[in-house]
Amino acid sequence: MGNRFFASMMLTALVSTTANAANDCDLGQRYLQLAKDRMAAFAQEDALDFLRQSSTACPSYEAYQQLGELAAQSTEREQQSEAVTAFVTAHSLATTDQNRARSLYQYARLLSVQNDPQNAYPLIKQAQQLNRGDGDINALAVRLEEQIRNPKPEQIVRGLRDSLYQPLRVAALTSSPGKTQRPASGRADWTSKPSVNIQINFIEDSTQVDAQTQPNVAILARALTDPSLSGGRFMFVGHADVRGTDQHNLELSRQRSTALSQNIIQLEPSLAGRIDTMGRGEAEPLDPNNTESAHRANRRLQVLLK
Repeated sequence: MGNRFFASMMLTALVSTTANAANDCDLGQRYLQLAKDRMAAFAQEDALDFLRQSSTACPSYEAYQQLGELAAQSTEREQQSEAVTAFVTAHSLATTDQNRARSLYQYARLLSVQNDPQNAYPLIKQAQQLNRGDGDINALAVRLEEQIRNPKPEQIVRGLRDSLYQPLRVAALTSSPGKTQRPASGRADWTSKPSVNIQINFIEDSTQVDAQTQPNVAILARALTDPSLSGGRFMFVGHADVRGTDQHNLELSRQRSTALSQNIIQLEPSLAGRIDTMGRGEAEPLDPNNTESAHRANRRLQVLLK
């Protein structure tokens, strides 16, 4: 009798919970429709409030994506930060590659508007991988590639000191023949510290910077001596492409970060004692494609503000 009563109570609780969840999502959909109506009437603040209520009542991709896109139009830092959180959440809730690409594109677009191409670029590369035929995604990728090819010290400083960037909660996975799957993310998933991916690329299987990106070493050195970063400590993280064994690539990436730190200190002696180094091997590709240009992009330096 006791077991039968307990089972009945559990079933009642389950049905009640399911019914409540359904009611919450019905409410969430009503709030979402109200938000769309207010957007059509150009009542942005009302629409934002309804979108917040929709995402709270029943978290959904559409509610968070719409919230992000609307909040991203604001010139206020608080709402821009809210937009980033919404895009990150929408990306984690997306069930299709097209929706994930949309979240990544809008996120990268916001960072680009904020003059933070170093953090926007890895996001747009993931979006390209998910939706290769999207003209808006491809156009933004071209613009960001040009900016990171010719970085400005103020962009590097902004990426380290004042970026809106937040790490993604779910990373798309990529794999190569004979390799284990790894997150295709330009930002290490082991830290949420401010960081930038500098286009300082290495010759294959070498610690020598290639000729195309050698000028960026001096630009990085100048950026790290910016007064707003005075007293800060930095972590140089070396990366490798997927060719070679995991252990070889890990050691090579460590050697790259060490070599770059020595080069930077020669250019700016005031940075001595403020740079630590480590390597991540091939674990965090910036470009998940299996092409020569992708391999070159992945042989790179990442800088974190500790």
